[in-house]
Amino acid sequence: MKRRRLFHAKTLGKSVFERFFGFEQGVDITDDVAVLYRRNVVIKNIILLSNVIYSLLLVLLSLSPIGGVTDWVVTVLVFPLTYVINRLLRTLINLDPSDKTKQMVAMYVAAFYIFFSSVLIYARLYRIEYFETGAYILMYYAVVVISLYQEKRLLSTSFQGLLALLTAIHLIWTYSLQGMVDGLSMVEFFPIFVRSPEFSDILLRTFLFILFYFVVYAIVSMGQYMQEERKNELIRRRQVQFDFTHIVGDLFSVVFSSSYALMDKRHAYQVQQMSERLADDYGLSDDRIAAINHYAMIHLQYQEIKELITNKEALDEQNYDLLKEKTELGSKIAKRMQLAQKCEDITRAHIEGTANEKFLNEMLVIQPEIESQIILLADLYITMRSAKSYKRPLAHSAVMKLFRSELSNYFDYDLKERFFKFSDDFLEIYNNF
Repeated sequence: MKRRRLFHAKTLGKSVFERFFGFEQGVDITDDVAVLYRRNVVIKNIILLSNVIYSLLLVLLSLSPIGGVTDWVVTVLVFPLTYVINRLLRTLINLDPSDKTKQMVAMYVAAFYIFFSSVLIYARLYRIEYFETGAYILMYYAVVVISLYQEKRLLSTSFQGLLALLTAIHLIWTYSLQGMVDGLSMVEFFPIFVRSPEFSDILLRTFLFILFYFVVYAIVSMGQYMQEERKNELIRRRQVQFDFTHIVGDLFSVVFSSSYALMDKRHAYQVQQMSERLADDYGLSDDRIAAINHYAMIHLQYQEIKELITNKEALDEQNYDLLKEKTELGSKIAKRMQLAQKCEDITRAHIEGTANEKFLNEMLVIQPEIESQIILLADLYITMRSAKSYKRPLAHSAVMKLFRSELSNYFDYDLKERFFKFSDDFLEIYNNF
């Protein structure tokens, strides 16, 4: 029970995460605008979560004397500002999910705001000894969030601005350049500043930020390339699926349009009943007999794949598994129709006297499996007993004589011997159907 609750909690957590932070949740990756809209929604949720954490942190700090910072006014002023920007971002995203321009604007606003909010937090914490490093890392966090868009142009466009802003932060807040000048002229101050540890630290921080940017840019480049490849592969697969659906539909249409005579329901049930008895007499297992019963009737499931033939456009919107299932069913139906057509060809050839050794060899290679032979033998017996446009119905004795003299060559020796041995039972099945 405990494990079940734990599994349920994990499933629920995964479902919630995918709903709010899953980048491909319900998105067609071939639709660039839909992908951008979903990324905007997810990053808006990330920004909202970040703002909640920032707000809690600011509230706690405004109530605490850590580092001598007790000014709660900044904390109060941040709330309306973040609210307005979040509201603007939400409005931009939901204004028109199908408009690429609006979604692009929302993307740039989100990218600007995530960095802007990290700068605000840094401005609030940089003077506190134990908080400066953590607040500074938020600048890198902002770059990572921006990179989630997997957009090289956005990342490269924002880099120069971010670098300039970060340099200004180093000079104005981190090391207070205006306080270091102390009345010196630029010529006097610059040599001193270059030799100072502060300059070395600023240089190191700038170098690390540039290095981090290049790593993130490389990751984004690979991610964007793979995303494009996935999108192109899916487009190609859908095109192949579309073409394949039409080809298969046209093929099935041709096959079935000329085979309606082979889909007589009464005839099919007779074949199934007699095949089941013959398979049992032959000694097949229950599983194989069940498979024969299913195969003997499968061509009557033609209606289940009719939409593949008559309404190809509707199936294009279905998933790949459904198309695969329909195609496999159609393949089995076509194979069953081939076996029924084999029965018709043999019947005609022997009634019209055109059967020869070449014809026999051609027929023997068509579905030679014992299950198919059982269905064929039952079908052939019933067809011979029935009236057709090219033949009159034959009596049981005449059919058995024909089987012994001409038709036995199409079947396994043990199978035809069982048929001959229990021929009276098959006569009773036929008469009582």
